[in-house]
Amino acid sequence: MSSNSNRVLSLYKSRNNILEILETLGYTISDYSGFSINEIDAMFVNQQLDMLLTHKSKQTKTYVKYFLTSKQIRPQNLDEIIEDLFVIDNVLTKEDTLVIITEEEPNDTLVSKLKYLFDHDGVFVVVHNIQRLQFNILNHKFVPTTTILTHDEVNKLKVKHNIKELSQLPEISRFDPVALAIAIRPGQVCKILRSSATALDYEYYRICV
Repeated sequence: MSSNSNRVLSLYKSRNNILEILETLGYTISDYSGFSINEIDAMFVNQQLDMLLTHKSKQTKTYVKYFLTSKQIRPQNLDEIIEDLFVIDNVLTKEDTLVIITEEEPNDTLVSKLKYLFDHDGVFVVVHNIQRLQFNILNHKFVPTTTILTHDEVNKLKVKHNIKELSQLPEISRFDPVALAIAIRPGQVCKILRSSATALDYEYYRICV
């Protein structure tokens, strides 16, 4: 298989898996599903891989941006993308999520930038290495079912377990592979349901940091 064929197959798998993940999270994917590998190839050539999806119930949006023009996305590139989507074109608001698919894992400089954007500007960006999207991590047999709690569910959890501050909960990093997949934001709480061969399923909770 040629390097170009490998690239197209990688794009095809990444697109299908990110769509499958977003569908699991409650997004409508019908506008973007069902495309052939040849169609994905043409989209790549014409720089038309980006997708804008809307959540079925919350009406929030996720914009999926492919950034494959260089191996590493720089903070300046990120600023330009955010300005286009959040300021100039008003495609996204701070309630929405920007997902960027890149060639490599974000370096320390980019991780610091992602933290700064959320802490100071309220802009939430998830960066996926395209290699991580060659499979759907949420379908892996060793990955427990993980869901983000609503505000009501968090309040009930606090009452049930007599939790005064969410900081009392164990932590999960927003850069954890599963956290990246479900796009959990710092301050949100997730429920993790783990199956056991010797006992009943049991659940535990993590606060995202």
